[in-house]
Amino acid sequence: MDRKLRIVMVLMFMLLAGTNVYAQEVESMINDMALRKQQEIADKKLAKRQKEERKKAEKLAKLERIDTKKSETYTTPVYLFGISAQFGDSVVYVTNLQKLDNAQLTKKYDYLAYRSDYSNQFRKFIVDTYRMKRPVTSVVFHKDRKKALKRFNKIMKRYEKFLHLKQVTDDKFHFTVVDIN
Repeated sequence: MDRKLRIVMVLMFMLLAGTNVYAQEVESMINDMALRKQQEIADKKLAKRQKEERKKAEKLAKLERIDTKKSETYTTPVYLFGISAQFGDSVVYVTNLQKLDNAQLTKKYDYLAYRSDYSNQFRKFIVDTYRMKRPVTSVVFHKDRKKALKRFNKIMKRYEKFLHLKQVTDDKFHFTVVDIN
């Protein structure tokens, strides 16, 4: 509104000064003003979107650094098991509790480094062996065998009530240590 008022004021001064002002010139001035305003709005939206994307990328990079920096991990034995299910199917596949001697844990959070790679190992096995299209897999771990066994039993009790559990034995599938240098 402020710009339109300025244009009207300029046009009035031009008329008072005796300058010839044509309707086309007025229309083009108004159109130019509208285009500039639209461009400013589009630029602000683009800048805001880029800022949000940059923040997301920085956050993901930070999480990635936590998970994968070699200097922030240490090697220790870990007990883990995998669980896999598919939506719309009543069968859940569970591995036995397995020990990995050289697993890497993050120093800061004491969390399994490259955990998605372990989950992908189990997912690939399930897809290849049982021909499931899109299984949801997860890996549960702990440094202490008793605590890992407690989690294993808790999950087994939860699922055995409602779903069919299929045990994946160690001779069929065994996790391998992921070590990315």
